[in-house]
Amino acid sequence: MMQFAALAVTVIVGACVVWLILELRSAYTEQQDKFLRAVSAVEEFHTLQSEFVSFLRRVESDGHALQKIAIQVEAAVGALKESVNASVAGAVERQSAMTENLRDHLDTQQEQLTRVLENLSMGLQSLPQALTVPRNAPREIADQSRLRRQSLSQDPELRFSVLREWLSVNALAILRRASKGWNSSMDLIAHIPPYLEAEADVLNDCILVIGTREHTEKLALPLRELESSSDFNQWFDPASEGQIPPHVPAVLMRSNGHYKLVAKGSHSSNENG
Repeated sequence: MMQFAALAVTVIVGACVVWLILELRSAYTEQQDKFLRAVSAVEEFHTLQSEFVSFLRRVESDGHALQKIAIQVEAAVGALKESVNASVAGAVERQSAMTENLRDHLDTQQEQLTRVLENLSMGLQSLPQALTVPRNAPREIADQSRLRRQSLSQDPELRFSVLREWLSVNALAILRRASKGWNSSMDLIAHIPPYLEAEADVLNDCILVIGTREHTEKLALPLRELESSSDFNQWFDPASEGQIPPHVPAVLMRSNGHYKLVAKGSHSSNENG
């Protein structure tokens, strides 16, 4: 009986020892898993720490770059602002100067207009007196005019000379008439006095050739600015600044169906345009 009890106690103690060993092994395994997880967590944290440090460095670098860009943008904006301010100031000054010049010009024109109106008024006041002819005055004036016209009709050379002088004075009126459109050369010489017996032709739609009855020489005027390649340029010289009259007709001679230059004329391209 005693042996059986001792054996039972031994079995119980052995079972307890085995159970304790199993529990300790289970606890060790669990602690080992926790330790491995802790080591893995530490390694992952170390990796994340390295990446975070690298990220912070990139952020810091980008921050410096952005700061430099901001400084450059600020400098560019400042330069642009100064340039715009300078341009605006210059434009304001130029506009002020142009305004002052325009005012001076208008004042000058107004003064000239006032003088012209005064002179015109004085001329109109004196006109009736100048036109008053005594009742007993001889008819010498009318006779002289009639004789002059007879002389012009009978003398082609004199008539051509008077026609040349008339064109030098009134060329601008003919050019203005040409700029408004015309159908024939007679439209362009409609204002020439009939007693000059003018005859006209147009060459290449750009040169007006005017003559008078029974006279071989002709007068030429450019109706518009001539092209640089035109052969008619050799007939004219540019009018000098302040030349009066600005348009002087060229003198031509008809020979073998062509015009030959006798005397050069002159023309003002500014007024002719």
